[in-house]
Amino acid sequence: VLRWMGVAGPPGLLERLERFEGWLAAEGADAGGIGPAELPDLWERHVLDSIMFGFEAGSPTRIVDLGSGAGLPGIPLALLFPSAEVMLVDRSGRRVRLARRAARVAGAANVSVVQAGFGELPPQEADLVVMRASLPLDDAPAVLAAHRAEGGRAVLGVGLTRPEGLACTRFPGSGILDPGRWLHIMR
Repeated sequence: VLRWMGVAGPPGLLERLERFEGWLAAEGADAGGIGPAELPDLWERHVLDSIMFGFEAGSPTRIVDLGSGAGLPGIPLALLFPSAEVMLVDRSGRRVRLARRAARVAGAANVSVVQAGFGELPPQEADLVVMRASLPLDDAPAVLAAHRAEGGRAVLGVGLTRPEGLACTRFPGSGILDPGRWLHIMR
């Protein structure tokens, strides 16, 4: 995936991503961070899918993951971009505790986790703002835009079906992820 994206990735990236995947399988599912039915597809559906949110992101210095839950896609992005400051945001105290544990296990020292609702969070001015399925599609773009720095990117994961009226990109056509997910990318 990284070669296809044109990203080198830092040393030890694969090991840290595998550690995160192991945590998702061993603790994350039991704690409600992911559904048990998702266990067979953890690597493709969660880890690699999360990496795709960083496609063509350059070298972001500040990343914000809104509605992060157990750290998806924020923790894989933090591992991919270790020099970036990464903030995971979720309103649930239980999910915030899960994300903190996941970041420690994965070795994502550049992650901070904040418990807040979207309306409580001041604008973050991030180079890259990401969200997966945390809000209805009609509401999500405005929330993402409120936290994106001028010249930054916001990426919304919209799933397997392309929504009507929303400009989306499907990754990849290269057969790396099957089936490809749709992303709405705001520049």
